Order: sequence, then C-alpha cells, then structure tokens
Amino acid sequence: MENPDAYLGRLRPIYIFKGLSDEELKEVAEELEVEQVKAGETFFEQGDEGQDFYIINRGQAKVLRERPNREPEDVATLVPGDFFGEGALLYGRRRSATLRAGTDMEVLRLSKEDFDDLLKRFPRLKPNLLISHESHELYRRQRFNWLGKAEVVYLIARRHRLVMYQAQVPPLILAGLVAVGSIWLAVLYDAMWIAWTGAALLIPIALWLGWNYIDWSNDFYIVTNQRLVYLEKIVAIYDSRQEAPLSSVMSVNVQTDDSIQRVLAMGDVIVRTFSGPILLKQVANPNALAAAIEEHWYRTRTREREAQVEQMSETIRTRLEPRKPSAPPKPPPKPTAKPPVSLYRQFADFFNFRVRFEKDGNVIYRKHWWILWESVWKPTLSMLGVFIALALGIGYTLLPIAPMVLVAALALIPLAGWWLYEYIDWRNDIYMVTNDQIFDVAKKPLGAETKKSAPLSNVLSLKYERPGLLGLLLNFGTVVAQVAGTEFRFEGVFDPVSVQN
Repeated sequence: MENPDAYLGRLRPIYIFKGLSDEELKEVAEELEVEQVKAGETFFEQGDEGQDFYIINRGQAKVLRERPNREPEDVATLVPGDFFGEGALLYGRRRSATLRAGTDMEVLRLSKEDFDDLLKRFPRLKPNLLISHESHELYRRQRFNWLGKAEVVYLIARRHRLVMYQAQVPPLILAGLVAVGSIWLAVLYDAMWIAWTGAALLIPIALWLGWNYIDWSNDFYIVTNQRLVYLEKIVAIYDSRQEAPLSSVMSVNVQTDDSIQRVLAMGDVIVRTFSGPILLKQVANPNALAAAIEEHWYRTRTREREAQVEQMSETIRTRLEPRKPSAPPKPPPKPTAKPPVSLYRQFADFFNFRVRFEKDGNVIYRKHWWILWESVWKPTLSMLGVFIALALGIGYTLLPIAPMVLVAALALIPLAGWWLYEYIDWRNDIYMVTNDQIFDVAKKPLGAETKKSAPLSNVLSLKYERPGLLGLLLNFGTVVAQVAGTEFRFEGVFDPVSVQN
C-alpha cells in the first residue's frame, strides 16, 4: 500500500487488531492492497479455495449461501469495517458462502501468503480471528428466528470450555467410584448382580454428564449490528433472553479473577447500559469480545450522529424552500351510521379467549389461558359439582324436582358471579403495543384501574423469561421492558419470544 497512514483510521477500531500499537498497525496496513470493485462483481463462490482476506473500506457486500435444491439465500449484508475470508485461510477449507458486491466498493485485500506471514509476525491476531471464525460456525448451526431482516450477527460466544470441564468433574469421580466399587464387590462376593447394579447406576451418571454439556452449550452471548443479547437455557426448567440496544451501552470492562484465568485467556466482560449491567461470564478471550462490543457500539453512535445531521439538513432544506400555496381542504365526508351490532356478536366479543389479537392497528396481548384457568378452576368445578348433584338427585331420589332445581339455581348464581368476576379480571388485564408506545392496563371489576404507558423509543432493554416445565410446554412467560428507571412486566403472556420481538 502506497499510503498506509490514510487507512489507519479504518483499521484501528476493528477488534481483530486489538492490542496492536500504531507502528504495528502501520505494518499491517503496508501489506494490504487497495482494490476497487464494481457492484455485482463476485469476490468468491461458495466451495472455492481460500486465496485472499478482505476488509471493506467503502460500500456493501452480500453474503449468499447455497442450499441443496434451493435458490442462493441472502444471509447478511457487510458494511465498512467488516472483514471476510478469514475462515478458509485459517484452516485451509473451502469457502462456506458466496461474497458479492452489493454496491461499488473499495476493499483492502491481503493474499494468503501475506496473511500467513502476518500471523507469524503478530501471533496476537490469531485468537481474535479464531473468535470470528468460531462465531460464524456456531451461527450456521443455530436458528435464531428472533433476528431482524437487516440484522447481522458478528460474534457468538459461550462460556469457556474449562467451565464445562469443571462441571463434569463430580459425575466423572462418582462414575469412577461406582465402577471400581461394583467390580471389586462383584469379585469379592462372586456375585454378577452387583456388577449389573453398578452398570445400571452408571446410566443416570451418564445422563448427568450429558445434561451438563447441553446446559453449557445452550447459553450464548451474541453481538449483532444492533444489540447485545444474552441467551440462557436450562433444559426442561428455564429459558430467557436478555438484550440491550448497542446505543444504550455506556462502558465495557474486562475483569479476570486471577493469574490462571489470564493465562487461559478467560474472564468476564461487564457491559454497562442505561438499564443496568449485562454480565458475560467466564468467556474465552474476553479482551477481543470487549473490543468487538466497543467497535459496534462506536459504529452505532456514528450512524446515529450521521442520521441526526441528515435530519437537520433535511429540516433546513425544507424551511428554506418556498412554500407552495396549499389547495383548500376538502370537506370531510358525511358520517355514515354504523349498523347495530347483533346480540350474538356482542356476546362473542365479550367471551373472547384469544391471547393475542389486533385492533385498530394495535397489537393486544392478554395473559395465557392457563393463568385464567388458575383463577376460575374453583368456581368451574363447583358449578360442575352442582350439576352432578342435581342430576343424581333427579335420577336417584323421590324428592320433587322443582325444589331441587331451585336450590341448584340459588347455588349456581353466586358461583357464576364468582366465575364471571375472575374472567372479567383476566379479560381486563391487557398489554398493548402501538406504532410508537407500549401500554400496561390493569382493571379490577368494579374496582381500581391502573394504566402505564411509555414511548417505544424510551425502551432501554428487553428480557423474556419462560420459567418451569409448564411454561416451556405451554409456551408462556414474562417479558420485561426497562424504561427510564421503571419496568413494564408483561406477565404470563403466550409465546414471550414473539412478544419481545
């Protein structure tokens, strides 16, 4: 490169260069070649051998992935500051996707030979590149249906593998004790049933080992171009997703407990946001992960500033342009009388058990029907008992029917009122999302009503929780929106993942 100093500002924020001094970064820049690429040109096809590494300086690139018997799928859009092509060079594999220029582009290219030489001269680069490649591999194996169309996953991290190995020590010790003990006792007493008993006891221990691995593999820390996400799942017990927009990040810190963690490149990343900290515990290479969060946080702030400048410019242009005389307003149309709603329609609208519906362009959520059942099961079973008692009385006694029916009716009236009260109480608790606001409305029948609202732009973070086996099976839980020091809790809603989205 003829003028490497001109590109230091592009390279410095990229997290893979974390830890390099300006002099070292200049050496990296000297190895790069500047290339101009026209829109529509292809850098490489899926299945090609890896030859080059690229960093985008200007323009956008499309990531396309081919699947058997399907059209190539557009999986991501890369923007200035993004890099690609490192996976095939690190492992000598073929390209896992097709890269095509979406606009006219300027890229910084590094050949495979220079790439390998650079890793030898600056071995600190390799762990950062490995994090990027492992993130891409993890992303291909997962299905995150909550991602937006324009959202790009840059990094996925798990807790360090040492955490998983530590969790496996107790069951492995127990398995060894059971195996040695059962064999020794079987030989001592010449009883094969003792050996078979020991083998049977190893089955739950093996399940324990498998559960520990799955529990470790189900937790993810994810950095996208829009937000920071923490996914947590305990098999058959609990799952949640906590997230915060990158624009709400205030600071990113790295903490290691001791020298052993520093040697193992293991530690905690503490991301402080307006709504509180998000802790990325015991991750591998925490410095690179923190640098990645800082990089995309910086990008978000830059985009926001550019949008503000563009908005101000547009406002100034609008005010400076001469105003055209506006046409006289058209008279409003005469209101037409709405046809009366039938009694059946009113009844059907009142006893509406839907937990999600749309009205006037707003999305309305109610608590799950299981929450309703927890409130009405007592009056429901009581009324059912009255009907059963009445049927048995009519069928098996000689008492007059009229008094039995009257007694049953007198018993059913308060029970029906109790059931109706609980139903209306469930029906009146709604959570509503409009184009620009969220609402939490709670109203007691014949009692107090509370209504909370907040602009969507003030939501600082979101989290959903789906606790317990029942919540997982019936797919209901709680969505928490942190808004300027207060919480909006959408409790007991059906499909909390979609509600959070």
